[in-house]
Amino acid sequence: MNIDAIFTDLDAHTLDPNRPRAQKIGVFAGRIIGFDEELDGVTADRVESLGGATVLPGFNDVHCHTAWFGLTLASIDVTALPGGLTDVYAALEQAAATTPAGEWINATGYAHRDYDGQYPELSRLDEITGDRPLFMRQTSGHAAIVNTEAMRRAGILEPDFSDPVGGKVVTDPAGHPTGLLEETAQELVQNLIRPYSLDTIVEALDLATTYYAKEGITSFGECGIAYGWIGHSPIEISAYLRAQEEGKLHARAQLLPQADGLHTIAANSADGFGIGLDAGLRTGLGDDLVSIGPVKFFMDGALSGETAALRENYTGKDHPGYLQADVEVLRKQILDTYASGWSVAVHAIGDAAVDAAVKNIVDAQARFGRRAVPNRIEHAGIVHDEHVATLAANGIVVTPQAAFAEGIGDGMNASVGPARRRLLYRAKSFVDAGVMLAGSSDRPCAEGNVLRGIGAYVTRTTRDGDVMGSAAECLTPAEAVAAYTSVAATASGQGEDKGTLSRGKLADFVALDAHPADVDPAEIAQIPVRATVLGGKFTHDAR
Repeated sequence: MNIDAIFTDLDAHTLDPNRPRAQKIGVFAGRIIGFDEELDGVTADRVESLGGATVLPGFNDVHCHTAWFGLTLASIDVTALPGGLTDVYAALEQAAATTPAGEWINATGYAHRDYDGQYPELSRLDEITGDRPLFMRQTSGHAAIVNTEAMRRAGILEPDFSDPVGGKVVTDPAGHPTGLLEETAQELVQNLIRPYSLDTIVEALDLATTYYAKEGITSFGECGIAYGWIGHSPIEISAYLRAQEEGKLHARAQLLPQADGLHTIAANSADGFGIGLDAGLRTGLGDDLVSIGPVKFFMDGALSGETAALRENYTGKDHPGYLQADVEVLRKQILDTYASGWSVAVHAIGDAAVDAAVKNIVDAQARFGRRAVPNRIEHAGIVHDEHVATLAANGIVVTPQAAFAEGIGDGMNASVGPARRRLLYRAKSFVDAGVMLAGSSDRPCAEGNVLRGIGAYVTRTTRDGDVMGSAAECLTPAEAVAAYTSVAATASGQGEDKGTLSRGKLADFVALDAHPADVDPAEIAQIPVRATVLGGKFTHDAR
């Protein structure tokens, strides 16, 4: 018998209890056909030695923003510049010098916590940019900084302007805009830039997934496409299909459409449709490389900007954040969407948002049953003990990002205060209760390197040397690896095809210099990635 490839000289940790370890992996037609003694007497077109590498199932980041990340690679990066706001202004000055009059300046990576809580002065931005509109995205994605020209073009400076539902144009004590736009208010400016061309998105996907391959990522969830402030084009799915056709998609994508695009569908009432996307598109469509996942809903904002909806006020503040829309409006949208055959992924960070999200999903499942692709709470930033049992009993997935610890962990600890911080971005509590905790980064809102994410789940270390939330929520290395592999696959409804190295599953794996359990937790992020294999073919090879 002749097959496509045999990978040798490796130590595979398969995460499959039926065969926990292997030294050889055989591949045929993109899938694993056998291991070790099962390959005796078998020949292959290729025999690839991995030089004694530790092999794990390919990493799966179930909640990231890949097109957005690809676009940031071509934008002005103002992430934690060492010279503070002086360096931010200098970077914008350099960009303005090469940007034609009237054209947009795009920047990304600004986080006020990196700059002592400060935001750029609008007058200084206007001096630098002149008649060039500026759109500078916050790292969290839940706010943006713009100049006066951008606000003028967006109609924000008109005398009859009012804030959009679910967003805010921040003003100074005199009532003048500061240039900071929160949540849905960003769309007022974004809609002047979008939709991006398909060519632009395809190239962004090529850049981003090439980057992913170097980090061992073979699958990801594109969390919020096509619509709302997080989408890039109403035909964004077409960009993914073009990238697939042109060989520019180097990892498997599950696409989660943003709920803003849902609308009433005129269908036979017996079919149960409430709201949906045209042609009855729903969760489950697609193939091994590009598939459609749940619909993404926003219940609230972010803890980093204190827009997430809490039960009680932020520490030292007179407000508890806010929901993105009226709670009953959001509830009806979620239930109607679920009735139409979609699974749902509900962004809920604050505990007030988690209260509503859990109730809505539990009620939807009680009415219409569970789905092959599980329902999810995205981020699950502040989760009370009573929620945990409910999540486990109802098979609801959570995607808390340990990767937030280093960049914004200290700020979040301060925002929620000592009495609530034990509830912050929990992990061990979920695993111990049997809740599916799927590994994710929210990239580019946080560092997306999976090994760094695994290390963060193990240590939860913040920039100031504290622990994000509670040290009791730290995972073991094995639990953290499972979050990004076997659990991630099951949580995406794809456990039959990936997540473990098993006969018949997709031949997706990563070759490392060491297993995360065999190094100091602080060193997990530095483990070199030797190679990444997708369907039996290298997407990255540093051997």
